[in-house]
Amino acid sequence: MSEMTENELQQKDDEDKTQVFAIEEAAEDDPRGLKGLQNFSHLMDDWDETRVSNPTSKMNIAYINKQPALEAAKKAKEEEAAVRQEIEAEIKGMEAVLQEKIKEEHEALTDYRSKTNTVMCLEMEEPCRWNNTYQQLKQYVIKTGDLPPVPSACTTELDRRLSIWIQEQKSLVYSKATRIVNAPHRIEALEALGIEWIESSDDKWNRMYKNLKAYKQEHNTVILPSFMQCRQSKDKELTALRHWIDLQEQEVKSWSSEDISKRHDKLKKLQELGLPIKLSWEQEWNYYILQLLKFRSKYGHLSSQSYDPDLNNFLTVVLSRLKRGSEVKLTQDELYDLRLKGLLNDLKDLLNNPTGRPATAALPNDINQIVSVDRIKEVNLWAGMLEQLKAYQEEYNSLEFPGNRAGYQHLKDWVDVQRKSYEDKTLEEYRIKELSKIGLEFDPWNDMLKKLKKFKREGGTARLPKEFKSIEQGTEEDVELNQLCKWQQDQIKFYRRDDLSDDKKKKLRKLGVVLTKGNMGKVPWEDRFEEMMNYYHKNKTCLPKRDGPLRQWVVELVDLLQNGFVSNKRQQLIDSVNIGYYLKPEVIYKEGAGSKKRKGDDMAGQNKKLKAEEMMEV
Repeated sequence: MSEMTENELQQKDDEDKTQVFAIEEAAEDDPRGLKGLQNFSHLMDDWDETRVSNPTSKMNIAYINKQPALEAAKKAKEEEAAVRQEIEAEIKGMEAVLQEKIKEEHEALTDYRSKTNTVMCLEMEEPCRWNNTYQQLKQYVIKTGDLPPVPSACTTELDRRLSIWIQEQKSLVYSKATRIVNAPHRIEALEALGIEWIESSDDKWNRMYKNLKAYKQEHNTVILPSFMQCRQSKDKELTALRHWIDLQEQEVKSWSSEDISKRHDKLKKLQELGLPIKLSWEQEWNYYILQLLKFRSKYGHLSSQSYDPDLNNFLTVVLSRLKRGSEVKLTQDELYDLRLKGLLNDLKDLLNNPTGRPATAALPNDINQIVSVDRIKEVNLWAGMLEQLKAYQEEYNSLEFPGNRAGYQHLKDWVDVQRKSYEDKTLEEYRIKELSKIGLEFDPWNDMLKKLKKFKREGGTARLPKEFKSIEQGTEEDVELNQLCKWQQDQIKFYRRDDLSDDKKKKLRKLGVVLTKGNMGKVPWEDRFEEMMNYYHKNKTCLPKRDGPLRQWVVELVDLLQNGFVSNKRQQLIDSVNIGYYLKPEVIYKEGAGSKKRKGDDMAGQNKKLKAEEMMEV
């Protein structure tokens, strides 16, 4: 066969391509799946140059065309392999350098930690107030085998001081104060003596609940051995868990309706875990009746379609006990409670019409005689006002209505009506109990006494001047304090006229109010000093957080000490109780009291040259 020219070969090659394309086109609808039969791209790494020993001219041209691509591919692959090998060698070298640096870092950190440990150990031996007290506490623990008891149970002054110091350290750790957080070795040293840091009630509850779940997973029960058996096992964690469970049972028994509202989720978690703790029927009654009143006030009916499961279960029990012929019936007191709160008629309607809203038909005459529609509305209105009063108390932590709180006049008027009804002896017993539970005082005298007690806790003294003058006049606290001052002066006048009962005299004197004529003027310096020390022992600070006579006195004392205007006798008294350190400006005006410090500085600037004897003028 004669050789074909290059043009003829090219033309034939084009024809062949057309045929191949036609095959591929035809394969689209071919059920045998011939599409792509001529596609050999998956053989891209095949380096064999010639498979056909005697190729045709067309094949030979293809081999010739493939050769440059083959050389380029081999070259690219060789270059890639060389670069890869170079990078891998570089990585190995960098890894070796990294390992060396890691080793150097470890050695440096080990050396630093060793030297830091030496520094910390030496710091614990340096003479300072903290280390001296710590060493005293350490010797106490070595000698007695335990930490000092609470301050009130200590028998010696040293033990009491150590106990107070421990409480101070716990407070610092709990508040994350910088001076203790930045000294972790001190925290560890105290832990080694057996001191356990303060834990919030919620954190402790969650931790103990987690331990109870772990105990159940291990023992397949939440019923622990008796408390004595737990103690005999000498397993402290098991004993603590048993004590916690007993405490939960005791607390649940004493819960009020408000406690149940706040802690119902925790009770449910314990019950779901299998712990046999439940509310008494009386507790469930008081709590769920209140929930029914809230539900009716919100939706206007008692249909059970919108209840949560627990409330629905309670309602089912109540309805079953209302049925005729029921073996267990509601008591007379329970029926009276339902009538009083306007729920009995609605429950009977719900009993007759359980699938929907209560029937709207007129109630039987005898039921209307038991409780009127007006009575139902009045009871609902009273319950709604009580809920508003509770919400007000939660927001302001008070049941007082000062003039600068707008929008609560209706609530104040309602409270005045309740007090008037109480004085007239027309306020119903259950309403007296509900109002007393949230702390509403029906006797104005006892109400003022409570305010005075609260002021003493925050201000450190119950001995007030005739009138209180503050730099920031007009604040709510100043108005209340002036009312207290006037009320206390009235009590002193009543005492002088012999119009004060023995019971009231006893309560005022127990609080620290001096009623005798000889002590109605200036308060002696020593008495104020004693009040300051009492406040320090209770609050771990000399400066009362609430403005008042004692706070002003302490601010002036700090200024006089700083400027050297305190007599030797009084300085000796201050030194004898080691309170001088806590009266330094940088200590007493510590973080969180910036506004108080500025206020005290302004006052101190006006009194820099006062003598010590003039400090107590009020």
